Amino acid sequence: MLQPGRSVARRFVQLVLASAIAALLPVAAAAQTTAKPQAPKKPSGPKWEISFNGGFATGTKTPEGLSTTPPGGETFTMADGATSTRAVSSWYFGDGASFLNQVLQLRGITARLDALQTPDWPGARRSSGVQAGVRIARHVKGGVWLEGGIDVGFDPLGFDGAVRDRVENTRADFETAFKALAASAPGIIAASTVSSSADFAANGGRVIVSGVVQYRGDGPKMRPYLLAGIGAASPFGDPATLTMTGNYRFTTPAQGVIDETDTMRLSYEASGSVLWILGGGMMRDLSRSSAYRVEVRLLAGGMKVSGKLGAEPSRVTASPGSAVILNATNPGLQFSSSTLRPSLSGADFGGFNAFAGEGSVLQWVISASYVKRF
Repeated sequence: MLQPGRSVARRFVQLVLASAIAALLPVAAAAQTTAKPQAPKKPSGPKWEISFNGGFATGTKTPEGLSTTPPGGETFTMADGATSTRAVSSWYFGDGASFLNQVLQLRGITARLDALQTPDWPGARRSSGVQAGVRIARHVKGGVWLEGGIDVGFDPLGFDGAVRDRVENTRADFETAFKALAASAPGIIAASTVSSSADFAANGGRVIVSGVVQYRGDGPKMRPYLLAGIGAASPFGDPATLTMTGNYRFTTPAQGVIDETDTMRLSYEASGSVLWILGGGMMRDLSRSSAYRVEVRLLAGGMKVSGKLGAEPSRVTASPGSAVILNATNPGLQFSSSTLRPSLSGADFGGFNAFAGEGSVLQWVISASYVKRF
């Protein structure tokens, strides 16, 4: 049996211990929290993106350049043994056009042919067209992404409306001039047929390899972004060509036939170039792993264009053939379907360096892309 004093003492000790434990519990809890802090959760998400894009690229202006014309042909004596003429490769340009206009004037004909190279050769420009490609991007930090891409531009070299108007003028002048020549010699040419045509072919494209830095803004689903970078454009495909073909067929009173054809061709090619790229766009999430975006890019750089000239005079020969001499003054014109040499008998050439142009150009590219994240 416990003594009353011991019972009181035991209860006092129990009370002190309970109070101490109650006081120490918050301190222990705080110490435990301080000793073992929980690390904050790091945001996670895809680091890579691959996008497939398609869009439209605007055209560029024609670079200014230097035009060169082949030298004149040799002089020779016509079938009458007295009158001289010159061998020309084409009536559409250079010495051939000058010679033709001289004879027209001597015969009192008011028609003239505007030479195709006056004041310089009609140049080619990059036309508008479709562009498509693939790009891959890597997240760097914050809103910064690095992106590399390969795009194929189906924006060929071609000819604008101003060039086509000039060519049409020369084409029509050819018909007018030779019809007037035939009409001026009714005793020599009984009937005539004259035709002239111009054909344009836009060809080629570009492969553009680019590297840009993107800075993307924040947003729950819509994020605007800006970009800047550099690229290299390499052309591919056939040259852009302008081909002019003129034909005259004269019938003499003795039913002899003169049939001569004048063919000339201008071919244009562009060289590779470095491009500076600026732009921006808007991206919208479709899911955590996919999105689409709309983008505008400005491509700024240099453009070099070279033009080569070719001429292919030809005629139909017959046996027995005929020869027609126009103009008794000096010089004159000679047309022939026999072994006699006609005036349209200059060098058959191709690859003459007729034009070299260079300049700065700007091109806008508007595109839409499907983006896959991983």
